[in-house]
Amino acid sequence: MEEEKLTKKVADPERSLTKRERRELAKEEKRKQREKNELSGKIKKFVIIAIILLIGGWVVFSGYKYVTTSTVDSNTTSSIEATDSDWVRGNKEAKITLVEFGDYQCPACADYEPFVEKLSQEFADDLKIVHKQYPLSTIHKNALLAAKVAEAVGKQGKYWEIHKLLYEKQDEWANDGNPRGKLVQYALDLGLDKQKLESDMDSDETRDEINKDIALGDSLRVNSTPSFFINGEKIAPRSYEEFKKIVEDYKRGYTVE
Repeated sequence: MEEEKLTKKVADPERSLTKRERRELAKEEKRKQREKNELSGKIKKFVIIAIILLIGGWVVFSGYKYVTTSTVDSNTTSSIEATDSDWVRGNKEAKITLVEFGDYQCPACADYEPFVEKLSQEFADDLKIVHKQYPLSTIHKNALLAAKVAEAVGKQGKYWEIHKLLYEKQDEWANDGNPRGKLVQYALDLGLDKQKLESDMDSDETRDEINKDIALGDSLRVNSTPSFFINGEKIAPRSYEEFKKIVEDYKRGYTVE
């Protein structure tokens, strides 16, 4: 009631306030400001708590996603079939197909190559292994040239031999300003025809074959090397034992979950 009277008096421009009324008005304005500040503080606290909860939930969810998908990317459903033009080792009639998108200048690919080689030996009858070119040319300047050498050598029947050499000797050529001579020599050491080798390296056919692999990798959302797919399902094993278990699961007729 007092507040209503005071409001009416303030609203009347022809009536001046007494000292007591001015004091009451000042107190009322301070009270309203205090309530406004308290409300603002509560809102800020609520917003901060909500942000913290959202961040915490995201961290927990991300951790769960990492744990449950660290070995297998279950979102990958595209099937990758080995073709007659692919480089295949192992049993070509095997029901389990392991496809690797690799970059010969990639250190991680070199690290994984012994795993893949061991798998090809341990599961010789049950596994066919396909290698596809995926040179990351923006960061590995010599990767495309190495892929061309591998493709050209493959046309003379020595693909897996040069494949192994390129990884074993990676430190020799990877950061060379002009590695063509070294790469060609690796191929010639395998007893190949030099003229055919260099012609095939620079041919449109070789370029198109590499671009075809890259396009397939892009369609499968490959963005790093090595990237592995087993029977069309993307996997990311972090050790040979994880790799072996995945293959064994498929051999028993299971799918990776």
